[in-house]
Amino acid sequence: MFSGIVESIGIVEKTIQHEGNLEIWVKASFVQELKIDQSIAHNGACLTVVEIKGDSYRVTAIEETLRKTNLGKLKLVLKSISNVVCV
Repeated sequence: MFSGIVESIGIVEKTIQHEGNLEIWVKASFVQELKIDQSIAHNGACLTVVEIKGDSYRVTAIEETLRKTNLGKLKLVLKSISNVVCV
């Protein structure tokens, strides 16, 4: 878990269930600053950027992360998530 300064808010564009994990596509204003394998906090849980397309990026939350955070509820409840670059 990471708590710190919220630098920006991202919008969840799409979520995809895949083998017990959740792929999350996020649209954000800071995508041009991202690199593959960079960690970003999403609602306090650091997730790794695995793909970048245009003004969106994709991260994957594994089963354990989904059990211990609210990230598994994104598609049902939340429209946006907080993003803070983990250092």
